[in-house]
Amino acid sequence: MHPQGSVAATTERPTNQAGERTPAARQIVSRVERLMATEVSAQIAVAHGSGAEARMALENCFAWFAEVERRLSRFDPASELCALNRGAGDWFAASETLFAAVFVAIHAASASGGLFNPTLLWRIEALGYDRDFALLAQRSGAAPAAPEPAAATLTEADAWQGVLFDSARRRIWLPAGVALDLGGIAKGWAADVAMERYCQAFAGALINVGGDLRLRGGPQPGQPWSVGIRDPREPAESHATPATSAAPSAADETWNRATLRFSRGALATSGAARRWWIKDGARRHHLLDPRTGQPLPLWTGDHAESHAEAGAAEPLIATVTALAPTGTQAEMAAKVALARGERLALAEVARAWSRWGAVGPREACDAGVALIFTLSDGRIVHSAHLADWLATWGTDGTPLPMLLNTQGARPLKLRPQTVDLMTLHTPHTARTRA
Repeated sequence: MHPQGSVAATTERPTNQAGERTPAARQIVSRVERLMATEVSAQIAVAHGSGAEARMALENCFAWFAEVERRLSRFDPASELCALNRGAGDWFAASETLFAAVFVAIHAASASGGLFNPTLLWRIEALGYDRDFALLAQRSGAAPAAPEPAAATLTEADAWQGVLFDSARRRIWLPAGVALDLGGIAKGWAADVAMERYCQAFAGALINVGGDLRLRGGPQPGQPWSVGIRDPREPAESHATPATSAAPSAADETWNRATLRFSRGALATSGAARRWWIKDGARRHHLLDPRTGQPLPLWTGDHAESHAEAGAAEPLIATVTALAPTGTQAEMAAKVALARGERLALAEVARAWSRWGAVGPREACDAGVALIFTLSDGRIVHSAHLADWLATWGTDGTPLPMLLNTQGARPLKLRPQTVDLMTLHTPHTARTRA
């Protein structure tokens, strides 16, 4: 038992259908902790005798997650993110971690045309989400009211465009009255960095930060990771573990609406079926429409109430799961899909896949994405190219097609998997201020 979490190793030698032993089994070294206001787990598959290296990698991963929590939590007044928000209107000298995370979030806003928006913190707090979700009242009581924003400009859909970066001196400038909530994208990004920095040397690795997964390889030779998508309509007891879990057990499968098997890429699930609270006698959730600043019409676990509130003629979205090359993009794609709604979201990612296939421009938020919607009536609707995604991005070692850009442009080269996501290159969409 690790002093700050659990470490376990298991072994199982796989066999083929004839009962013959296949290449030597790997052992799975794992660790689980509660960090970043959620459950964080990591599994590394290694050959026997390499457990010490895997445990060192896990130590590094969880030290990184602890740093992300310390610097980027909006619930800790002593965090660097809270200091940045308090200093809005002035230049803020940022750590490498904060600078990179904010840059990633603003780039996501730019790539999505603002459908992903990290500048809605005041509106989220005004709805009552002003502390770790575990501390919020849910089925009884009420969340304390937070003060309303001082001015309407604080929730303008384009507030993210006013965030400026000084790369030379590693400074960030927030417009006065604007505050950032890095939330889910920080989880996906943290999983990406941990995978790229510490897990590339291993045959298989899976990192799960509150349901945002980044993975490669598999638990055993020739076997991909299995990821279960939970049925959000099941009792809360079935959701003691995240809605997505690696290598689901027989008990897990009871609650799964689908199981995906893949060996490269990322997955993020978003929804309001489990994250809601009572305020002013009504259910509230944290997933806002950036165009209005109001909660999206999503299913919160009460079928009749949600339909009545939204006036919906069709089943509401319970969850959306996005598959993408990275955790950062998967998190952005899930939030964008919720904002668009089922039909438009599926149409947009299908259009991107038809245009570019598995690999598209970094500035295109829909490139290389597949979606799975779970609806309030229990139906699952997914991208028509889901199988193609699993056969390309989702299969480790499968060559990815070269992207041919517009006439006269050079083909896009994939960034090598060993790239450190903390190393930033300012895109043309970033703005600077002297």
